[in-house]
Amino acid sequence: MKSSTLIALALAAAAAVSVAVANQANVIFKLVPFVADDSAFTLVTPLYRLVFFMFLLGVLIGAGTIGLRQYRKARSARRAAKDAERRLALDAAKARAK
Repeated sequence: MKSSTLIALALAAAAAVSVAVANQANVIFKLVPFVADDSAFTLVTPLYRLVFFMFLLGVLIGAGTIGLRQYRKARSARRAAKDAERRLALDAAKARAK
């Protein structure tokens, strides 16, 4: 890595640590905001932990969508290769029959 990248990452990490230290108070995260005080849909956690887990969830969702897209591309490429192979075999059979 370049030294400028390392410096930028160090500054970002220092900022994240300072925000985490400053925001240690618990916050209430309601998954269903319309339900009044139902503990099954409520999460009480420090703000930095909530932000970290939301970031982690975004990374996992992004990785899943990229993996799914690559799987679909590979599957269509395999199908196209198989179709091309069948066409070549059919053309070769027709050429031999003539």
